[in-house]
Amino acid sequence: MKILILIAFMFSASSMASWKVKRLYNYDKDQSKVISIEPSKIKVKTKRMLKNLPAIISEDPIKTDKIHYQEIIFPTNKFKTKEVFSLNSKLSTFSSGKRSPWDKTEVKALVNQGPDNNRIVLTILGDGYTLSEKNKFFADAQRITDDLFKVDTFASYLPLFNVYAVFVPSQDSGITDLKSKNTVFDLYRSPRGSKRGVMPGNRSAIEKALRLAPAPADYPIIIANDDFYGGLGGQYAITTRSLTSGSMVLRHELGHNFGNVGEEYDGGQVYSGANFTARGSKPKWSHWIEGEMVLHRALFLGGDYIWQSLKNNKYEKTYEFPSGNYHLFLEMSSVGWESLNDVVVKVNGKPVEYKGLFTKDRSFFRYGIKFFNEEKVTITAEDPNSDGDDVLAFMNVYAYPDTYDFNKDVIQAFANYNHAGRFVGYRPTHRTCLMKDMRSPKFCAPDLENMWHQFLARTTLIDSLEVQNQEIVLETPKLNDLKISWYLNDEEVSELRNKRRFSPKSKGEYKARVEFRTPEVRKYDRKFISEKTLRY
Repeated sequence: MKILILIAFMFSASSMASWKVKRLYNYDKDQSKVISIEPSKIKVKTKRMLKNLPAIISEDPIKTDKIHYQEIIFPTNKFKTKEVFSLNSKLSTFSSGKRSPWDKTEVKALVNQGPDNNRIVLTILGDGYTLSEKNKFFADAQRITDDLFKVDTFASYLPLFNVYAVFVPSQDSGITDLKSKNTVFDLYRSPRGSKRGVMPGNRSAIEKALRLAPAPADYPIIIANDDFYGGLGGQYAITTRSLTSGSMVLRHELGHNFGNVGEEYDGGQVYSGANFTARGSKPKWSHWIEGEMVLHRALFLGGDYIWQSLKNNKYEKTYEFPSGNYHLFLEMSSVGWESLNDVVVKVNGKPVEYKGLFTKDRSFFRYGIKFFNEEKVTITAEDPNSDGDDVLAFMNVYAYPDTYDFNKDVIQAFANYNHAGRFVGYRPTHRTCLMKDMRSPKFCAPDLENMWHQFLARTTLIDSLEVQNQEIVLETPKLNDLKISWYLNDEEVSELRNKRRFSPKSKGEYKARVEFRTPEVRKYDRKFISEKTLRY
């Protein structure tokens, strides 16, 4: 029955631009589970892979998923009946809808920038919010949405977005950690007791809840009702409601999902996409490089991903340090370091003043010494108060050559090292991008440009072109720097440039051509031009 209904829907929806297949694909076994098959607004002439990321992109390398989440777009006229039967035979329980309907659900529009069929749709779910906490969920969803779009991070993209919040009540407040909770999406911390990954437990329920929104979600978001750091990228962007880290985590995880890219920080597993090149000779972002191409490679002396309580348990490690003009640099992450006095960090026995945000929540710190001239470097971290809540999450130790460019905004090729400490390739900047430095509120130029390409692959620059009260009216997203040209029977009408509404003086075929230019893009293609015609 499900197959027949879908086939009927396919042929009754001939006006749709294409079909989107969402699936989980196991490359090792060449097996897939189809999550859904749904009409899509994206226009394509041939089958195209729209998204291909590990289903789980987690800070913990052990938890990085070998199964990929994929979105594949099929043109309507080439989505054959046999493909429908084949794909439906692989439909997983994600779209089965076997559970009885939920009670007390509610949907709110948080951002409305235009028609859903020509906007990027974010759908925000919440897990671990009880019925009495419904207003808390909507307030959290609005606050995090404002944090995304009212600061530099995604502000320029706002005209392309609609955002919905979908409330589904949970039995218990909070999510599973040291204690199990009965929540609608079964989110849980991994490992338990840590401030790291928040994993999706019930994907079937998540997919069902997403279908409550007025339009299919281009990017699903889940907020965990938890006051401390945690999250995930990949199939879903997951964060917590934490006032100190929730928005920070979500910006980073959406960077993965929006940009279809991997990490830029060291110590991860997923390095791929527009912000990564295995060879630095001609990176994908070479058109952003000013002057001569330079490769910058720090020496990664080592890193410990330890998650160690410092109560009566001092951390200590010694590294060989290279001779010559090198800078020593430490990157640390913590939980519970509320002041500089909470944890004493020493380099070769001398206390150092590290910098970062002191909080009970998860945080990140840095320390550097110019021209470190000792043969060995011993790093220690200890809790002089032994209050029991100070955790050292990781410690990375680097030696930077004196020729290294520390300017945050310089675009070149900067080395990356994976969780095993091996060199894997290059990223565009030293630490401009929030994909490298989670405390940064912005992306580097190559990442910004890449997201424009990703978003305009899902939308067009024209919402509608129609006749209203004997006027021709053009509707577009409210982007700055749009250039509008008009043609009558293929001849440009110069006096109509940049007009969105006019009374035609002649009969014929009118064509609107809309072109978008922005300082955030240097490499353009046809996605940055849209055309539409009507006969008057």
